[in-house]
Amino acid sequence: MIIDTLATAAKNALYPPVIRTALQAVIAQEPLSLPCGKYTVDGDNLFFTVVEGETRPLTEQRPEYHRQYIDIHIVLVGEEVIGAGNKGLTIAPDGPFNAAHDIGFCEHISSETLIHLHPFELAILFPGELHRPMSTLDAGAPLRKIVVKINNDLL
Repeated sequence: MIIDTLATAAKNALYPPVIRTALQAVIAQEPLSLPCGKYTVDGDNLFFTVVEGETRPLTEQRPEYHRQYIDIHIVLVGEEVIGAGNKGLTIAPDGPFNAAHDIGFCEHISSETLIHLHPFELAILFPGELHRPMSTLDAGAPLRKIVVKINNDLL
């Protein structure tokens, strides 16, 4: 997992080129003006979705994980808490894995770190890293964000 700002991460030569490319594509679209929806950069290999919703208390969010895609969560408006676990934690599935949407849920995160994101901050989560996005430690509040999906095979 990586925590950074959008502007810094898009130029960070230490990150894989595909991550920088994805973030530069988001910036080029002027993300604050984008309507909700899916935006394709490279077919199913690299795309992002602008979403709006309401954060929920962390305890109400189910931990999720992915097998194929890297997630990049970028806050545009509002604040988000993401509960996250290191790669390699035991995953106790809470239902079957949905391969078509590359998402599975689990019962809990045994060793959880809280990531607090503000506008134009981001978290990069790799396949197998448990996370609980769209969360808050307080009352729910509106959140507008981008979720970038990068096929792990591109690394």
